[in-house]
Amino acid sequence: MDLDHDACYRAIELRDARFDGRFFTAVKTTGIYCRPVCPARTPRSRNVTSYPTAAAAQEAGFRPCLRCRPETAPDTGAWRRTSNTVSRALALIELGALDEGSVDALAGRLRLGERQRQFRRALSLHLTLAS
Repeated sequence: MDLDHDACYRAIELRDARFDGRFFTAVKTTGIYCRPVCPARTPRSRNVTSYPTAAAAQEAGFRPCLRCRPETAPDTGAWRRTSNTVSRALALIELGALDEGSVDALAGRLRLGERQRQFRRALSLHLTLAS
């Protein structure tokens, strides 16, 4: 897949969330690759190369940014697993998992830590909507 360098660079200059997970930017001078929404200082255009996937950037020898965590970008495996886990949790709640058990018990059943942010956020939203 050919990526338009100028269009990709505009997206990272604007930190445009519409492109999050659609391409990854590798910075030649640092050896790091990022999401377009990364809060780090925008690198110079001549120092960046865009890749269609995080795996492609990694194969080219770049390492993931510790600020924007490219592995958590939408449409990556980690993102889909989290979404699936939240969906499973909500289905179990609909079936009455919290009627007789606690949030801790539900988290254990899903093999999650009770404090996982994503789980708590979705659970809070569901409980708010249910009341």
